[in-house]
Amino acid sequence: MNISKNNYSNIFDLPNEILFIIINKLNTVDVIYSLADVNERFVQLVFDPLYIQNLNITLMTMKSFYQRTFSIHEQVLSNICENILPKIHDQVKQLAIEQHSIERILTYNYSQLYSLSLVNFKEEILYQYLTDYSILRDLLTQQITHLNIDIQSDEIPKLLSKISLNIFTLILSLCQRLTNLNFCQLFSYRNSFISIYYLPKTSCTY
Repeated sequence: MNISKNNYSNIFDLPNEILFIIINKLNTVDVIYSLADVNERFVQLVFDPLYIQNLNITLMTMKSFYQRTFSIHEQVLSNICENILPKIHDQVKQLAIEQHSIERILTYNYSQLYSLSLVNFKEEILYQYLTDYSILRDLLTQQITHLNIDIQSDEIPKLLSKISLNIFTLILSLCQRLTNLNFCQLFSYRNSFISIYYLPKTSCTY
């Protein structure tokens, strides 16, 4: 059976609606890094306000069910921070970031940001950021209404540690606008004793 070459399609033949569905199924880091410079059409898709308003700058590698690491290659992170974020930071409404990239990513002013996910942070480092890092503290105090905290752990703890309780207390102290808090339960393989809270606007004071 002879099949004409004209019967074969490539990704450029797909309508934008289908491409957008595909892009939404892929990791955000991979999409931004790989497609942002392909051509003008992909630039428009990648920088569509509906897509970039929810920006997940995390990359997970799964070794086993309980061993998952988060790390973005330095070259990829540099490209995102230097070439992508300056163009879109004022359109981002939801942001997910990792421990090692927080300072480089939060350099920009996210004026519309209301949801922040801090993913795979060590307890001690997260506590230090919440205590000393003014950019994060200002965001939590002035803008964030939805906060997700994922604590790095190699095993399932039976009880929350003292420092995790201190982190939780500090969050409640800092966040004046917080209405939704998800603490240590971003991933199903991690057990949490503080799950999802729906907080009245007046419950957090500074």
